[in-house]
Amino acid sequence: MTEANSQTKSETETETKSDAKSDPISDAKPDLSRKFRLIVKLLRPKQWTKNLIVFAPGIFSSKIHEPQIFLASSLCFAAFCMLSSAVYVVNDVLDCKSDQLHPKKKFRPIASGEISAPFALVLGVMCALLGLAIGFLVRPTVDVFLLAYFFLMMFYALVLKHHVLLDVFAIAAGFVLRAAGGAAAAGVPSSGWFLACTSFGALFLALEKRRQESVLLKDDASSHRKTLNSYSPELLDRMEAVITPSLVTCYAFYTFQSYHGQWMMLTLPFVLYGVMRYQVLSVKTDETGAPDEVLLKDRGIQVTCLLWILTSAGVVYGVIPKFFASSSAFLDALRPL
Repeated sequence: MTEANSQTKSETETETKSDAKSDPISDAKPDLSRKFRLIVKLLRPKQWTKNLIVFAPGIFSSKIHEPQIFLASSLCFAAFCMLSSAVYVVNDVLDCKSDQLHPKKKFRPIASGEISAPFALVLGVMCALLGLAIGFLVRPTVDVFLLAYFFLMMFYALVLKHHVLLDVFAIAAGFVLRAAGGAAAAGVPSSGWFLACTSFGALFLALEKRRQESVLLKDDASSHRKTLNSYSPELLDRMEAVITPSLVTCYAFYTFQSYHGQWMMLTLPFVLYGVMRYQVLSVKTDETGAPDEVLLKDRGIQVTCLLWILTSAGVVYGVIPKFFASSSAFLDALRPL
């Protein structure tokens, strides 16, 4: 009797376990969670740090603290994030085969086959429409820059990225459109020197990325990106020898002619160090291919960015000029003593 009861109990437990394993609801939860993670990975939220430049016009005009300006800049940031994610999705669909040959990009959701191309394209269209809707809520003129950015990046994905020099210039133009869109959202004029700095900075990062791809892929570089054969280390060195001083010079002129006075010159050493630090990393490691990863990983770059932000904020909002003015007045008062 006891043996029969124990056998019945064990059979019941086995059936319960098998029912739990075959429960469709419990099985669906991990699948939905994994699907969500793959979608997030496909949209590349880490790359959204590139869109932070839309806040710069509002910050340097000393108006970012105004609720309307901050809200407009934030919505512009969200709009560019949606548009850039849509571009990344389309680009991943187009580059699916070449990404499968890349040691890192082969793990992307589309290249690995975990997300289908039709689903990804639908997702990309939804992101693009959402981004344009957000931009229209800010100002209709913001949509002009959003559309220009989107079509430029589509043209880049289809044509320009296969042509030497035009590929990196298209990337730089994308950053300029982001900055101009941020100025339109904040309702402030765009500084020519600031846009020039943005352009040269983007060219610098794009060339560094080409260097990293060339080193990482080596003999397989041309199979992933045709233009990489044309970007030899010697050519990249010559290009950077032109771009780097142009970047620093433009930033120096921007600080000289800033309407905050020449106090912005205090930020110049941080820009110099940041550029040189990035170049050191490009020589010693293979981590400079993605600027967002460098920003999130390298302590030297992080500290430099923090010091640049604090110093810029101190100048823009008058903290540093007032401090030096009060110190000068205090020293003048001590002289007769």
